Amino acid sequence: MTVEVEQSLPDLEVIATRSTDVPVTGELTIESIERGVSVTGFLTVHWVGDCRRCLESVPGIERPFVDEIFQIGAEPGGDLIPFDGETVVLDQVIRDTALASLPLSPLCRPDCAGPDPERYRPGIGERVGDPDAPPEPQGDPRWAALSDLDLTD
Repeated sequence: MTVEVEQSLPDLEVIATRSTDVPVTGELTIESIERGVSVTGFLTVHWVGDCRRCLESVPGIERPFVDEIFQIGAEPGGDLIPFDGETVVLDQVIRDTALASLPLSPLCRPDCAGPDPERYRPGIGERVGDPDAPPEPQGDPRWAALSDLDLTD
């Protein structure tokens, strides 16, 4: 059986990203399996957030995949969702999937340089004191020991 879903979830929020007033929609397929049903399909989730570099508002749409199993006799809190054998309640599945799809730190565009690109270059630990000085490559200190390896044969 295929079902169309539409659920308003305006209160979802993760770090600097939140859902919009546009309802979460999707088409889910419910199939009978031994002692339960499987639910699969895609949702459409509209969101808005703050760019992690320039803090401008960033809108977006995610298309997360739903893949859940409702099973008779499933233990609460496990991987499977308890099912009474009659009714499949999708509200929590839709909410959890939509929340997990929100980006943690969106970018307005891949080349966003942020508010002060001369002083703070995009990337990890690339603060520059003198804008005229040539940039020195920054390495992760946890990988420093690898530079001592001789990989030539």
